[in-house]
Amino acid sequence: MSRSYLDPPLLIAALATVPGTSALAVIRASGPACIEGFAPCFSRPDALLAAPGHSLVHGSFLDVATGEKIDDVLVAVFRAPASPTGEDQVEISCHGSPVIIRRVLAVLEAAGFSTALPGEFTFRAFANGKQDLVGAEAIDELVSAPGDAARAEAIKRLGGGLSRRLEKARSTMLGLLAEAEVRLDYAEEDGSPADIFPIEPLQAFRDELASLAATWSIGRLHREGARVVIAGSTNVGKSSLFNLLVREERAIVSPEPGTTRDWIESDFELAGLPLRLIDTAGIREGPGHIEALGMERSRTLAEGADILLCLADATSGLGSGDEEFLRMRPDAIRLWNKVDSAAALPAPPGWIAFSALEGRGLPDLLSTLEGKLRELESRARGWTEAAPDPHATDEKGRADEKGRAAADFVVARPRQKSLLDRAVASLDEALAILEAWGGGFPSDSRSTAPAFPLDALALELRDAADALGELTGEIASPEVLEAIFSGFCLGK
Repeated sequence: MSRSYLDPPLLIAALATVPGTSALAVIRASGPACIEGFAPCFSRPDALLAAPGHSLVHGSFLDVATGEKIDDVLVAVFRAPASPTGEDQVEISCHGSPVIIRRVLAVLEAAGFSTALPGEFTFRAFANGKQDLVGAEAIDELVSAPGDAARAEAIKRLGGGLSRRLEKARSTMLGLLAEAEVRLDYAEEDGSPADIFPIEPLQAFRDELASLAATWSIGRLHREGARVVIAGSTNVGKSSLFNLLVREERAIVSPEPGTTRDWIESDFELAGLPLRLIDTAGIREGPGHIEALGMERSRTLAEGADILLCLADATSGLGSGDEEFLRMRPDAIRLWNKVDSAAALPAPPGWIAFSALEGRGLPDLLSTLEGKLRELESRARGWTEAAPDPHATDEKGRADEKGRAAADFVVARPRQKSLLDRAVASLDEALAILEAWGGGFPSDSRSTAPAFPLDALALELRDAADALGELTGEIASPEVLEAIFSGFCLGK
């Protein structure tokens, strides 16, 4: 019978490092009385049982059934509640032989430890109040960060700053909701909602959440990377440039036209940002049916690229295919390739003199490419290119070179973006209700005006608060938790 994350906690164990041969491997184990359950497998059980939390014990890992020594190990001991999972926990550092790893896990299974579900250690940290859902997701984001920018953002979320901001926002919502519900219970109480629910602070609160939701664009850029497409005529050197940038022979290079008939891609990092580099089929006259399909894909990819690298052959000048791409994407980075050839023509204005064969012009290309990436990042953050305001600062008082306060936190998951959008939509409805009534109740209880729709206002405030609660995990269904943690790697 399969287990679920919400089953009563068992003793669990799993490999926490990458499978395969390595110098060292780490196997994690956690659960009620985990240290006592592990002690029979250790050559120094008394030392282990007496060890304080956050300490190391050296000894041997033993096969309980035979007494055979399997490996010399170093065991990190963590005691509840001051442990990563909030439970008793051990982490076994052993040699990274797959044979040793298999034996250790088999012995632990025989000793009563179940194989951990994906992300089950992090789930237990969430269930025991060590992390909220934003922090738990940040752990997974840190493990899978494709670039330094994504790593830095995940570290900030893991530190709890975003969670504290969201908790404060939800607390504000719940306070307003409580006031609305009191007014519903005691409708005869005098008072104006302009005093109880002032529009301007509520609008500012709504705008703060909307700004946070808008950071999803930069979070997605950091996680998924910018699509950088290489385009041009056939035999212009696109595959050579692709191999130069990814630093390996991924694409076949041949003087025969039409060698690349479909697109290939590879990931690499520049200035801390991930890129997906795509090499496309070249454009030429009179291709066969298969090549024609590849060229049509090239046009589609070029049109949808975040950044387009357009190559032209310096020995023959601009071809019709090059001009087609430039008409389609006038913002393309223009590379005048094969300048190493004696037959090369001078590079036109606005083109980078380049040699994919020798790497000439590569620093200029990388610098230009980095500038384009920073433009993408700035647009995603919503910064303007206005002159810097010397008085503009962020929340920590630091000067902002773009003239606006920079976003100090970024949301990185579609789930987070969706819930923030839901909270903003509910606050928009609440503001519309207040504005329709001029911000207040009828001041005269004998007025013939209809009663202020407090029940509708309370409903919108409740939905906004619930959306923020779902974001941090204060409100969470088993299905949502299963979907989130099942995507984690095993042993995390």
